[in-house]
Amino acid sequence: MEEFYQYNETQMSLDFHLVSLYRVKGQEAPFLPGVLAQNPPRRTARGREGDRLLIYLHLGGNVPFSAVEYAQVTAKLAERFYGTAGSLTFALKTSVEALNSVLAERNMRSTGQGKYSVGALVLVALRGDLLYIVQSGPTRVLWLGLNGLKTYYDPNLAGKGLGLSQTAHMYFSQAQLNTNDRLLFCANFPPEWEAALTEERGAASLESTRRRLLAVTPANLNAILLQVSEGVGEIHLLQPTINETAPVKKAPQAVPEPQPVSAPDSAPLIVASVTSTSTAPDAAALTVVPAPSTPPAPDALDTNAAPPPAEKAPAEAEDFTESLPIRPRPILAPAAIPHRARPRRATTALTPERRAQMAQIGRNTARFLAQTIQAGRTASHNTAAWLAKYSPRLLPSEDETAPAPSRSWMTFAALVVPILIITMALVIYTEKGRPAQYETYYNHALEAAMQTINTGDATELRLRWNATLDWLDKAESYQKTQDSRRLREEAQNALDTLDRIKRVDFRLAFIAPLSATLRVSHMAASDTNLYMLNDVTGHVLRGTLNGPNYDLQKFDCGPGVYGGINVGPLVDIIALPRTTPHGVTLMGVDAAATLLYCIPNQAPIAVQLQAPNIGWKGVTDIAYDAGTLYVLDPQSNAIWLYYGQAGTTFSDPPQFFFEQDVPNMADSIGMAVNGDDLFVLHSDGHLTACTLSRISTSPTRCNNPATLTDTRPGYTGGITLADGLFSQIQFTSAPDPALIMLEPFSRAIYRFAPRTLELQNQLRAQAGKADPLPADAPIMATTISPNKSLFVFIGGQVYFASKLP
Repeated sequence: MEEFYQYNETQMSLDFHLVSLYRVKGQEAPFLPGVLAQNPPRRTARGREGDRLLIYLHLGGNVPFSAVEYAQVTAKLAERFYGTAGSLTFALKTSVEALNSVLAERNMRSTGQGKYSVGALVLVALRGDLLYIVQSGPTRVLWLGLNGLKTYYDPNLAGKGLGLSQTAHMYFSQAQLNTNDRLLFCANFPPEWEAALTEERGAASLESTRRRLLAVTPANLNAILLQVSEGVGEIHLLQPTINETAPVKKAPQAVPEPQPVSAPDSAPLIVASVTSTSTAPDAAALTVVPAPSTPPAPDALDTNAAPPPAEKAPAEAEDFTESLPIRPRPILAPAAIPHRARPRRATTALTPERRAQMAQIGRNTARFLAQTIQAGRTASHNTAAWLAKYSPRLLPSEDETAPAPSRSWMTFAALVVPILIITMALVIYTEKGRPAQYETYYNHALEAAMQTINTGDATELRLRWNATLDWLDKAESYQKTQDSRRLREEAQNALDTLDRIKRVDFRLAFIAPLSATLRVSHMAASDTNLYMLNDVTGHVLRGTLNGPNYDLQKFDCGPGVYGGINVGPLVDIIALPRTTPHGVTLMGVDAAATLLYCIPNQAPIAVQLQAPNIGWKGVTDIAYDAGTLYVLDPQSNAIWLYYGQAGTTFSDPPQFFFEQDVPNMADSIGMAVNGDDLFVLHSDGHLTACTLSRISTSPTRCNNPATLTDTRPGYTGGITLADGLFSQIQFTSAPDPALIMLEPFSRAIYRFAPRTLELQNQLRAQAGKADPLPADAPIMATTISPNKSLFVFIGGQVYFASKLP
């Protein structure tokens, strides 16, 4: 240990002991990917010399990550942390922002493919005995210390996860550690764990706690349990024994003492040796896995962390891991945890009195059921014995030597009696126990709602109303009442008012399911027709309104040769009014600026736009308004104007939109036009706002980046919104035009005032179980028809809502 301390200014006196709680579809695994515990390396930035780091990362979404990729991501995070000078909170914040930027950029690139990743992250840094915690996404940190159980959880500050916007939401907290304290890090927190941890008494071993948490819920688990002990700054990763069948009880056997594993000088991550007095907390369940004495190659980083069953990482994840190069590092070396008796202490609930009342009800109910079952067994045994002894005397018989009742009859009686008793117990619990549980949780919800009366702070209001909904979720898991429904409606309406949310009723547009392989990148709509651009083939599908739903109709609109003009896969479409010449209802364009006019029940008409002097490098978007066609060519850093009527040839040469200052268009992903106002959306979510000048003495002006005004209490505007990473943009039609932008991951359509760019509101589906949209899927494309119907493509299907508010 002397070699280790020469790289650290402050001697570390606390050891970490970690054990995983990892279960997928009923199958447990000993090691959880996405976990890294590390002591300071030999070379660190100024201020990081005495900081120990623990990373808990869970990557959700629909792109799986292998154990190797998890190892690369966590190693890169640690490298960023130890390479950042300055305050400890600044280093934690910088590390979180770096991961968020990578995830957000990757999600934007894969939005058109319907694939995304969302990060739930807990970064913990220990300096002396003070723990600094930062949470991003839906994570919980539970601290079991001398004063009972404390939960670190704030969904408003931590946000919905990393990668959903350019701004990383973070929740900071601190805790002062003592010997025998325990910490639990978890995403998707099982509700059963709260009671299990609150009621835990005495100095239970780490493995006993692990088994208890596994037993109280059958759900998938993704958590890490940590215990602090006196030591010399070592980190121990424990491997529990995973039994496929019920284990046979055996006497505990001594665990052999592991040998010290030395870390390389370049990165002394973990010292895995223990003293001779160390013992395993539960020798029958915790084992020590030998660790290599030399660091493994990067390809071997998933040796201990591979989840069951092993999966091959998809190609979509390769670009993410390649952007995070790391140095080779040693595998965490498992070791035994010292078993020290912890003084018995009184249980402290999360909240006073009411929490204790809730726990007491649960204990009384469990005790009542146990006593009832035991009484049933005793009664059945006594009944069988009594029948065997006295039934010959009670029943009439001419012969004193008449045979006793049959064994089958006695067995039947012995089985029926306890079943009847248990049934009665369950009936009593259903009539009294479940209503009592409901009443406890409902009172908590009511109390949280009452706390909003004298609260003026928007952040505090959101916190209280969200707490109300959380308590109602628990209460309504037992029963639903008119009171709970009314309170839920009040809480949800209050939150929607704060966040400027207008709820709409979505329903399926097509009764017959669309093709499972369909990927829609753009949509356009008229009053009675819906057009969907297939991102894979470049063809357009047409749906026609038929009663309350839409029917797919035959529509010839896609790549091909028309009138001797070759048309490639379409990249954008615009719905046209009925007054367009030749009966054209849709205009599309390919990457070579070839227009395609599509007509129902007729062959389309192709028109080749006159190319500018610099040629075409790749058209991605078009817009049409007031007799002017706008063509966006990002690779040429240009927007070109064509004057004429839709449905015609646009025979005049193009005009360059910009004059003096040309903003960067290379990262532009869409544009929208209203009169002379042009708005260009960029991949990072910011806007370029321009006003076209038709007077030679007054040049066209652009504001890049444009400033968005966030009218929600507690939010501030800027070049982007804190919770918005937009992917599509368009204008709604007159008489009340608005600029709308799609936020795919929060599944919201934001509406802004055209000139001031003030947030008017956001359109979302109904909250909770009333939301018909597929869960956890992003919206891939959207459009609004002239008669105010909203269409979204999500989860392979189209949903729409009429009569928008």
